[in-house]
Amino acid sequence: MRSSNLVFRKLRNMEFDNVDYEVATYKGVAKKTIFFMMATITAAVGGILLGRYVSEAIYLSLIIASAFTTFIFGLIALIFPRASKVCGFIYCVGEGIMVGFISMIYAEVSQGIVPAALLSTFMIFGIVVCLYVTNIVKVTNKFRRFVITFGIGFVISYLLIFLLLTLTGTAFSTPITLFVCLLSTFLATLYLLLDLDNIRLIVEGGAPKEYEWYTAFGLAYTLIWLYIEVLRLAGIIFARRN
Repeated sequence: MRSSNLVFRKLRNMEFDNVDYEVATYKGVAKKTIFFMMATITAAVGGILLGRYVSEAIYLSLIIASAFTTFIFGLIALIFPRASKVCGFIYCVGEGIMVGFISMIYAEVSQGIVPAALLSTFMIFGIVVCLYVTNIVKVTNKFRRFVITFGIGFVISYLLIFLLLTLTGTAFSTPITLFVCLLSTFLATLYLLLDLDNIRLIVEGGAPKEYEWYTAFGLAYTLIWLYIEVLRLAGIIFARRN
């Protein structure tokens, strides 16, 4: 829902003329996105190594603490742009520990699944960038409304299915899980387009440089989400293949 954030709605109606401050640039956003992603990767690797030297109870406590950290600081970073630099970093560290834990589990089940998921994530991102830059896919207000409506509908539908299966004592079947993963991956891909348009908005709109952190965090947020969904999808495909 963050792509309908009030910050960007205000930016669409603002003009930054005769500015006497440093403005946002694509290079600045790229550097800050790399910073957030490197923090995530470093935390993931550190979390995996830590899991080998501490007890299971301590490690699970760390995972639970990371889950609360990512929720709280991620929410703050998305609501308050000025806090996205610090809170975004804390979010990426916490999320990195969780991503490392999840990746480690999948790697033990299916060899080669993590590199495949990473490569697929970067490929999807590269395709999305090409589609956006070449104007093959244009992000309009109508497109934004569709993505947001789709996202809300997806969350509500998922919760209803989960509640129904829980009440009936039925487990998620492979076809249902595969369908949900495909939809979630598609939704994350659509949000990448919104993130790219938000970056264009702050750069071409001449917004202050501090907004680089905000849009970079939004992009990093979606990339992490996309990787997790691709990893889940790859897990199902690898399991069916084996």
